[in-house]
Amino acid sequence: MKEKIILGVTLLLIIALTVGTSTALAAKPQSNGSGKDVISISNGFPSGAHETLNIHGKNESFVCEEPADRGNVINIPEYGSANITYVSGRKVNIDQLVVFDSCSDTFDGDPAEVWLPYEPEGYYVFARALGKPAKGNPDDVDYEPRSIIIENDDLSPIAYSLTENVSSPDDVELLELVGLITSGGTYSVNSTDEAGINLVRFDSEPDGKGRGKTLAKDITDMFMWTGWVFHPDLDVNGDGYVNELDVIADNSTADINQDGIIDAAELAAWQLVHPDPDDVTGEGDVDSKDVIADTVAYDVDGNGEISFSEFEAWLADNEGDPEDPLWYHYDTPVWVFTIADLVYHNQVYINEGIKNLQIRFYPVSTTEFSK
Repeated sequence: MKEKIILGVTLLLIIALTVGTSTALAAKPQSNGSGKDVISISNGFPSGAHETLNIHGKNESFVCEEPADRGNVINIPEYGSANITYVSGRKVNIDQLVVFDSCSDTFDGDPAEVWLPYEPEGYYVFARALGKPAKGNPDDVDYEPRSIIIENDDLSPIAYSLTENVSSPDDVELLELVGLITSGGTYSVNSTDEAGINLVRFDSEPDGKGRGKTLAKDITDMFMWTGWVFHPDLDVNGDGYVNELDVIADNSTADINQDGIIDAAELAAWQLVHPDPDDVTGEGDVDSKDVIADTVAYDVDGNGEISFSEFEAWLADNEGDPEDPLWYHYDTPVWVFTIADLVYHNQVYINEGIKNLQIRFYPVSTTEFSK
């Protein structure tokens, strides 16, 4: 059954589960071994082995074309928003960061796509905005430096289980993938109110002046995820979500088409069996809620709705085999690409004049920082 497992944006499913790792690490540099000489340096980036992604801001007249050789550059508008999809996972078999689509959706209609080598413990991620400062006097009240805001997509990651390794989008197209989408999770950072998302060209200057070098910021939390993982068997109504509707579809004999919704025809059919039906919910009339309250045992409070605690009770009764569970919940943030064999993680970049954004990925397993 494991080869059918998948994961997604309103419904993550995966069975072979791996534990994520915290982003907090503070230790003295190693004097030898794989972590040797990894220390914090003046530009804000740690030193040491890493993967680098360069994001270039282009003007509106730029014609984006794919280079002959795959590289590490993505093109987004100098002013405006663009989508970038990051891809990795337990069965992604590449040895370096590769950009397979260097043109963001602004230029070709599809998100830019970059693949990361899989790291079981994940990466530390740092970003730095470079390029010229904004025009004008930094002392003016209305002066606004060039900046870029990074936001996670509202949807959870879309992920799949695979029967074999993949090394490019072409490999994925050859596979028969079963995907479920779930909203059962959140990212550690998902709004511009959090630190580390809004990268300003000179935000590292104490006095706000447009001089000097901008320091890199730790944006690792942008890739940390918490939430449910569901096997597709729990998507009883087949809508790509695992939620209260599946509880109804799985338990109500009145839900003839098993979509989790009691429609007018199903209500009428139930009333034929109950010629003088009771107002089960006590709301003053007889409707679909009374059907649910009458036919779904998990509706413990009898209000015709499945609460979150009642949904959890249903999950508790549908755990599956301990060796092959039907669901799992990540209670603490995990590196998003460890939750499945193949994971797509989408971010939105809102650019206000940044010409060059550097993003570096440092493997957690070989990186240590000095205090």
